[in-house]
Amino acid sequence: MTFTVTRMKTTIAGTMAAALTMTTLALPAFAVDRADAVKSIEVTADMGSVQNTAAATYWATLDKDLETAILTKVTDRMGDEGAAITVDIDEVSLASGFAETLGLADSKLSGLVKVSDPTQPGRGDSYTLTVDMNSTLPALGAGFDIASPEVDTAAVYAAMLDTFATQVVTNLK
Repeated sequence: MTFTVTRMKTTIAGTMAAALTMTTLALPAFAVDRADAVKSIEVTADMGSVQNTAAATYWATLDKDLETAILTKVTDRMGDEGAAITVDIDEVSLASGFAETLGLADSKLSGLVKVSDPTQPGRGDSYTLTVDMNSTLPALGAGFDIASPEVDTAAVYAAMLDTFATQVVTNLK
């Protein structure tokens, strides 16, 4: 790559024109930074409504764990202004993988994700996001066997949270 430097006489008009040009060029950069900013993350999950004891135990700290998983992916984008991300977890989906006829392989994490930014009316979205074992397997690594009797449930839990958080961040507008 070749760079060319051109010298010009400095005048007040030239300085003003250069300043205006630089300001104009810088505005899109600030808009991009502002558009990516995140102000808050809130996850709610009413674990008291989950009747299955195994599911309630497995997902006990889901709300705080998922907030943390999302936060780690946007830490460099947090600010006083920006998008508010809220996730309302579907408690029924949490228990589905723990029914007697089902197993951990049938677990899924589903919730309503809302992104809003009052200072940027066009920036916002609302959608249902569901992460199941099929979408989580890549995060668990090659050779992971969910049917194995020695399944590391902590690894599955972490992978589901990571996959869900990744999708939330990927869908930020």
